[in-house]
Amino acid sequence: MKRLVGTILVALATAGPASAAAGGCHAVSGTFVAASPPTCAGIICTQGLLSGDLAGIYSFVGYAFTPSGSVLGHSTITLDNGAVITSDDESVLFGPPIPGTGFVTTVNFTGGTRQFAHATGGLVAPGVFTDSGTAGTYAGKYCLGKGAQ
Repeated sequence: MKRLVGTILVALATAGPASAAAGGCHAVSGTFVAASPPTCAGIICTQGLLSGDLAGIYSFVGYAFTPSGSVLGHSTITLDNGAVITSDDESVLFGPPIPGTGFVTTVNFTGGTRQFAHATGGLVAPGVFTDSGTAGTYAGKYCLGKGAQ
């Protein structure tokens, strides 16, 4: 009986995603597509779809320009499982927002819900403006903070 209980405990302790979500840092990557929403509460807004490791939807609201012309903003990522990740972002534009012009957004996680309540880390998301909005890739990592569940 002791051996069976020990085997079950080892199996539970080494189980896949459920134990991985309990803490630590996790590399992520994927793609995004976005468009401008019908209304915008900032100077620039996008809403889009993320695929890959952070599959879900996101919204970005830019609130200010830096002296160098970068856009400062906030993003909210809502994963397919309902968990939310929030961030402070900076987007560097390589020209006017017209099709073919590139940009790079740096995403710095500030928290969220569920296991992301104390998340840190971030993403780098290079992309281009398209006829219908933006498209690109993202890569980075998130670290789950103390108290993550």
